[in-house]
Parts: sequence; C-alpha cells; structure tokens
Amino acid sequence: MANIPFSQFDVTTLGEIMLRFSVPAGHRLEDLHQLDVHPGGAEGNVCAALGGLGRHIAWVSRLPNNPLGKLIVRRLRASGIHTEGIVLADNSRVGAYYVEFATPPRPIRVVYDRADSATANMTVSDLDWTYLLNTKRLHLTGITPALSESCRQVAQESVSRATAAGIAVSLDVNYRSLLWSEEEAGATIRDLVQGIDLLICGRGDAKSLFGFEGEDRAVLDGLQAMSQARRVVLTLGDAGAIAYDEGQFLQQAAIPAEVVDRLGAGDAFAAGVLDGLLDGSLAEGLRRGAALGALALSQHGDMLITHRGEVEAVLAHAQGGIVR
Repeated sequence: MANIPFSQFDVTTLGEIMLRFSVPAGHRLEDLHQLDVHPGGAEGNVCAALGGLGRHIAWVSRLPNNPLGKLIVRRLRASGIHTEGIVLADNSRVGAYYVEFATPPRPIRVVYDRADSATANMTVSDLDWTYLLNTKRLHLTGITPALSESCRQVAQESVSRATAAGIAVSLDVNYRSLLWSEEEAGATIRDLVQGIDLLICGRGDAKSLFGFEGEDRAVLDGLQAMSQARRVVLTLGDAGAIAYDEGQFLQQAAIPAEVVDRLGAGDAFAAGVLDGLLDGSLAEGLRRGAALGALALSQHGDMLITHRGEVEAVLAHAQGGIVR
C-alpha cells in the first residue's frame, strides 16, 4: 500500500483525465495555428475544486509513463490532490480532445481522440484497493464505465467494494453520447446507482437515459424511485437544481455569471455538493455548488482554481437561496 499522509481521505475518485487543446472563440480547428492546453476530466475537475477548498482528495487512475502523463500528475498535485494511487504505464497514451469555442449561432465543437488510452485499458488488478477505499466517500461519474469493458468492471467493482465497506458512494450521470448509446448507458448506470448515497443527474440525461420527463418534481421523483438513493440532485442548468435529502425537498437557484468557458461547470457544482455533504448538509452543498459552478464559468480551463474565501464571498453577494 502507498504511504498515505492522512489517516483517511475526504473523497477519492477514479476516472480519466485528458489533455484539452482549444482554439478561442472566433477561430476554427480547421485553421488552427496555436492551441491552449489544459488537463481536464470530470472526476479530476471535481478533485481540483475540492482540493482548492482544502479537502483531502485522492484521484486514482492509469496514465502513460511519459511527459504528458507526468504533466497531468504535476497539475493534480498543484491542485492539492494526492496521486499515489496513479499507475504509470509504459507504451501507452493519454486521451485528448480538441475544442472550438464559438458564439451563437454556432455551438461549441468538441473532437475526441481518446481510444485505447492508458485509462481505457485500466483493469481491476491495476488498482490499490486499500488506498482507494481509505476514504469517507467514493465519487464516480457515468463517463468511466463508458470508456471500455474493463473500465465498466472497475466501476462496478468500486461501487461493490465501497458499499460493502460502508463508504458513501456518489455518482454523477454525466452522459457522453460519443462514448455509448442511451440504452447501454441507462442500463449500466441503473445498476450502478442502486442504493448509493448520492445520485446527481441532469434533466436531459434523466429523460434520454431513464425516460423521466414532465414537471421537474416528477423527474426527481422518478430518479429517486429508480435508484433508492438516499439523496438525489436534479440539475436544471440556468434554473439551478432541486434535490431530495432523505425525503426532504430542497431547491437552489443558479448564481448568474459571465460565461468565459462552460466546460467543467457541472463538475464544479458537483464538488460543491460533496463539500457540503462533508460538513453534513446537502442544502449547504447546493449553495456551494451554485457558487463553484458560477466561478467555473468565469475561468478558462476545466479545472477550477479557487479557495474557500472566494466561495464565501460569492455566496455573500449572491441573490436567491434555498427553498425548503
């Protein structure tokens, strides 16, 4: 087992971090001359936000043993994330994605190059399970099981082992249509989330993967009945989020922000939710999630750079609040 500097992590995650290469709004990928480079991946983005808030966080995965893999490790450590559980594999590659930022009427365009990455080839035997489960909470997303059959097995084994050990498990659905079909994703995620502590799902994913539509409260009811999760959060984009906390209904308004970069905002929101739960309150987590999401929209890059004082300042000046 790796030497862990703390007796227990607040949150551990596992998943894929890729390198994001982007051109600014007004430029096209077909005519690029230079690229901005940022590491990014849903679970790593969550970790970075929590690390900035001073939480003890570990990210576990498989990366190439080359300068690009080490670049990612360096960035994670700079964000306060523990990386002892990362496997560095020879003769492998890091996934990449290329982003063309745009303003209406053109949408943001994303091109992935992640097939056969080091993470996609991760297996159950790669992981130090003692390290991974030395935590208060295991956080996953629906992206990891979509990467490959072996990653699906890793996700399933992680949930099974964490649940057996009495560790709280959370999952953010985060459906990616370029990785798998709605039918395959819906079936796999339904199985993963049975009885977990926290399920986070966007309204669009609730409809396309699980068939829940209609009024927001009805969609939330459907997610809770499907998963039997103790806590369920339904994100509503610019309208904020609603949630059940062991039967109690909560509602959180979004905090307005000037959008610089949309990528990673949902992950920042999830980090805020987890941060609140670590202090015993989903209601507070929704507030912090709204603040972190707004901050993420105002920064370039997937990984949010912030600190607790900044979050508190945003909340002190924000309009709206929680309706119970």
